[in-house]
Amino acid sequence: MLNMIRMEMYRMFKTKCMYIIWFILAAGILFTTGLSAEEMKIFSMEEKQEMYEYAMGKEESDNVNLGMDVTVPTKPGENVSVFDLFYANIKGKFIALFMVFFTVLYTTADLTSGYVKNIAGQVSQRGGLVIAKAISLFVYTVMSLLIFFLCQTLSNLLFFDEFTFGPVKQFAAYVGIQLLLHYALLLIVMGVAIVLRNNVISMVIAVCFCMNVLMIFYNFLDQLIVKFGIKEFHIVNYTVSGKMLMLGMDISAKTASASIAVAIFFSAAAVAICSMIFQRRDV
Repeated sequence: MLNMIRMEMYRMFKTKCMYIIWFILAAGILFTTGLSAEEMKIFSMEEKQEMYEYAMGKEESDNVNLGMDVTVPTKPGENVSVFDLFYANIKGKFIALFMVFFTVLYTTADLTSGYVKNIAGQVSQRGGLVIAKAISLFVYTVMSLLIFFLCQTLSNLLFFDEFTFGPVKQFAAYVGIQLLLHYALLLIVMGVAIVLRNNVISMVIAVCFCMNVLMIFYNFLDQLIVKFGIKEFHIVNYTVSGKMLMLGMDISAKTASASIAVAIFFSAAAVAICSMIFQRRDV
């Protein structure tokens, strides 16, 4: 098992697209932060108030818009903090979009190659290859969020007159829970890629997760559930993408435990299903 993990880690760090995606991510953070800084200088207090109310309204509402929407939740008169922009980019799934791109490319790269066939023939439990890949993706998730955090901190130092970090405890709690949710999302995308074994279709589905396109399907399920007499039930509240979107800056113990439970459940389910499929499938 340790050898499989080492091989997967080696393959991941040898994948050129990982570094290209990280570079594009860093450039994107610098660019968007520069735009946000210019907007904050131009906007009047009324416009800042409207933007703040819109951001807070999205946090409190169960309604989800299609597409990506990055709105800075800074109160009028206050400095834009690292936490504000980190939160805005995470909530808008800007970072997740880059991460799912890599996950699809990394997962499908060796499915039809001699590497998988050779390794699968040497081990009794081929599901271990999925577990090794999942461990590598956890390392990738941690490193991606760390790179994002460092780029966001540097961007705030460069583009804003005063540097503000934000409340450390709230920031740490938010990052920790979002790390688990993002990891769960990557495992789901990995599962989709393993089952379909198709780059294009897997990529489209992964983008749908990040662009909230699946909300149409969730709303359809909600309407079916209402017909059975169950009201005030929303599927999106029990999905990984929904928890990523609706997690606020000030997290209660109930919200934290619910988000962690969803992340653990979907992570375990994705790995278990993929391991079973990989074990039975003719590679």
